[in-house]
Amino acid sequence: MTQQKAKKTRLSIDRLLHTSLATPHTRIVTCGLLVGIVFSPLWLYDVVVGTFHGSASLILVAASVLGGYQLWTQRSQLAKRNASEEDQLLGHIIIVSGVGLAPFCFFSEWSQKLVWILILAGIALSSWGISFFKRYPMPAFLIGIGFFPQPTAVGKAVWDAFTPPEMLERFMAWSGGLGLQAIGHSATIRETIISLPGGSVRVDWGCSGFDMASIIAVASLVLGLFLKQSLPKVSLMVVIGIILALLSNVPRIMLMAMAEAYWGRESFEFWHGFWGGQIFSSILFTIYYYVVMAIVKGRSVKAKA
Repeated sequence: MTQQKAKKTRLSIDRLLHTSLATPHTRIVTCGLLVGIVFSPLWLYDVVVGTFHGSASLILVAASVLGGYQLWTQRSQLAKRNASEEDQLLGHIIIVSGVGLAPFCFFSEWSQKLVWILILAGIALSSWGISFFKRYPMPAFLIGIGFFPQPTAVGKAVWDAFTPPEMLERFMAWSGGLGLQAIGHSATIRETIISLPGGSVRVDWGCSGFDMASIIAVASLVLGLFLKQSLPKVSLMVVIGIILALLSNVPRIMLMAMAEAYWGRESFEFWHGFWGGQIFSSILFTIYYYVVMAIVKGRSVKAKA
């Protein structure tokens, strides 16, 4: 029985290799896919480490998987599509360009993912033609955003380009200070520093809530598309997610300020570190879940009516 399985496996591998090398098109596509195979261990490491540090890596993977699944459900229709000679030539040029750039991208995650997006676009173009992107815009978008390099970093660059320095950090320090004053603490606020009688904390960029707002915005987009909501509904989910993320960051800042002032450094490090962040993230996503379900159910009720 084991020998039969081994024989079937060898035959399957032989058929796969034969198919992959059968034509110039399949050879070029296979060459492009090998780049993704080579880069995949680096991306897996990034997903594991990034998830533990609060990045959107796992959510982006979910977006890419969702896009791939949507294409898989349309595989019979895709098999009937053919690219024109011009589209195939252009796609091959894009794939070869991506493969040529790959050796220079091993030390930069964003360049690896941009090269991979380039190769995937070339494969789609050379296999199914430019009309593929018009016929299947949502799966293409989800796969593209799934490999989007560091959305939080890109978002920060855009934010810094259009807002005054430390705008969000100062707003969060001001909000946290007002919150402490509202519950009876004699807190003073100076720029990004909250001071209590027993100590002070500085609200830096990492504590501004922007990263969590970016993550929940991406999660909202993926969830809305997965639940097949309308564009206004998805936009509402994204906006609500961002607002909740920023609002939930205020009590966390208040708690860290009190921990630093009254409970000792170890307490501050706990709430400032991984586990404290996970506690607040869990609370945030629980609240967000019920809000989103209310939005979705509201749509279902209207649809039935």
